[in-house]
Amino acid sequence: MIAITAREVGALIEVLEHAHACILKLSDTNEDTLARASGSDLIPTLYARVGFGSIRGRDSIPLLADEVGLLEAAVINLESYQGNEAVLCVGYQLLEDFANRGSGHRPLRSVHGILTFAGDVEDSASGPATPSLA
Repeated sequence: MIAITAREVGALIEVLEHAHACILKLSDTNEDTLARASGSDLIPTLYARVGFGSIRGRDSIPLLADEVGLLEAAVINLESYQGNEAVLCVGYQLLEDFANRGSGHRPLRSVHGILTFAGDVEDSASGPATPSLA
């Protein structure tokens, strides 16, 4: 697991979306294979993590090792399908940055089905149980 910024998430999503579009255009593969090859199934999860992190005022979100593997697969597939060079460069830069960062040892926690760092969310609710309309 590594911590990545919202800016990196944006770049990661750009790579995954481009991989999805290239593979869809140049291959007659089924939807499940397409999603695995492009990593596009990860996109809604990333948006959820960034949104939750943003609400909590956090500047980074967790990215699991197997999710980095999805980026690697997308980049390899973009190479095979002659993807846009600029997007490929972004993908390779992300892979290099993530490899240099190394894995972290921060504990993780799932809140409302969204993976976050354990210290980012208090264990007890704060504020009133019901919203004030005043």
